Amino acid sequence: MDYIPPAQRLCDCRCPLHHRLVRTVFNERGCACTITGATQPMTLLIEQWRCALFLTTEGMHFVNAIEGGQWDWAESGRLDPSYDGFPMGQLLEHLMHASQIAISNTDR
Repeated sequence: MDYIPPAQRLCDCRCPLHHRLVRTVFNERGCACTITGATQPMTLLIEQWRCALFLTTEGMHFVNAIEGGQWDWAESGRLDPSYDGFPMGQLLEHLMHASQIAISNTDR
């Protein structure tokens, strides 16, 4: 089976904006994508921060959890890699990139 990057997969989460389309934007109003759909890139759920961090082609993004198991996509955004006040975010981004490279270069 060939690997297809998330940015090239068709959305399968029944989101009214993205169902059966390629999902390239992660902060559209009205988005109801789940955090585990086929188009969701490598994601780290952080219960303590009530958010998820995920990698896109533009870098590390975040999305906050809201009530009912939903995600606040309209208020999600890219983490600023130059922001010195969030060193844990920089470390997590580095580790996720390293994990992504390691996983991409190995078979199961």
